[in-house]
Amino acid sequence: MKRALLFLICFLVAGAMAVAQIGINSDATAPDPSAGLDVKFTDKGLLPPRMTKSQRNLIATPAEGLIVICTDCMTDQTTTLCVYSGGAWRLLTCSCTEPVAPTAGTHQFFDHTIVWNWNSVLYATGCKWNTTNNYYTAIDFGASTSTIESGLNSTTSYIRYVWAYNVCGHSPPGILTQTTATSFCGTVLTISHSPLGGVAPVDKTVTYNTVSGVPGEPTKCWITTNLGASGQAIGVSDSTEASAGWYWQFNKKQGYKHDGTTITPDWPSPFTQNETSDWLTTNDPCKLELGFPWRIPTHTEWGNLQNAGGWNNWIDPWNSPLKLHAAGWLYIEQTWIIGNLEDRGSVGQYWSSSAGSSPYDGWGFVFSDNYSTAFLLTTWYGYSLRCVRD
Repeated sequence: MKRALLFLICFLVAGAMAVAQIGINSDATAPDPSAGLDVKFTDKGLLPPRMTKSQRNLIATPAEGLIVICTDCMTDQTTTLCVYSGGAWRLLTCSCTEPVAPTAGTHQFFDHTIVWNWNSVLYATGCKWNTTNNYYTAIDFGASTSTIESGLNSTTSYIRYVWAYNVCGHSPPGILTQTTATSFCGTVLTISHSPLGGVAPVDKTVTYNTVSGVPGEPTKCWITTNLGASGQAIGVSDSTEASAGWYWQFNKKQGYKHDGTTITPDWPSPFTQNETSDWLTTNDPCKLELGFPWRIPTHTEWGNLQNAGGWNNWIDPWNSPLKLHAAGWLYIEQTWIIGNLEDRGSVGQYWSSSAGSSPYDGWGFVFSDNYSTAFLLTTWYGYSLRCVRD
């Protein structure tokens, strides 16, 4: 009697399964209405039958859409998924391999800047980087394996994330860690300048003082004298060569010294100064002479200093922590094509790294005894540089 009852129950269940949907899962949820068989797991997969190619070929009258795993069907005798379609067995293959997570390279670190580096990954077509562990909001750096992050706190540990990707998908995150250096600003920087690099006009060893907390750009670090100057000017109208430092054309790395009579090296022709981009980092004398992360200030940074400091004439930038003074400039005499020294002791003109509105001008900061303003300067004239770092 019990056996008959059990047989009846099994018969009824089998009959129900023959006409109903089937859901296989661990949470007792109903199958999707569109599926005859709905398999749902977060820690298991669906495994079709596995067989060799000869075993697969012995299947009698395979149904359209029949799926098996063939363990030796690839030309290199490796495994692939097979689907019977259109009267023949089709191999489902992928032409790429999902990349692994990038590993950390050797980072460069400073007090407020980290140059993050990671190693390239086999099969990857690009990388993404983020400050949080979120691939979908990450910055795409393509084939690059490095990025510069500025504005950080000194003596602080940071964690960043990087992923490799290709058309098959993306890797798990690679973890990058680095601690910034102790704050540099407020110390001195001694540089041995040499003309061999094509930047300094003469051999000269200079000690630059540094300062931060300047209103308008309080987190930035600045040198307190002009690039190439032997020391601090004694006043806003100081007209000495030692305090003036050197002069540069826009987006050119070569600096020029003018002792009041002679220019060193010889001044170039002005007719090669059609500039269409911001000052390139490869030509930045601040970076080339003082080292990364030193650079030329941007047009925006000069504007922030002027607005926050209330600079209206030359007294205001002189009274700032930067001690900007009227170092003069070099003028092109069109007929002779030489650099004439102009306005040393009466006008200060400093480059920014920002291009102007035409190929013949770039943004700078200019002041005299009755004005102080951002100004478009002629690219082939020579002006002073004051360097900054994040």
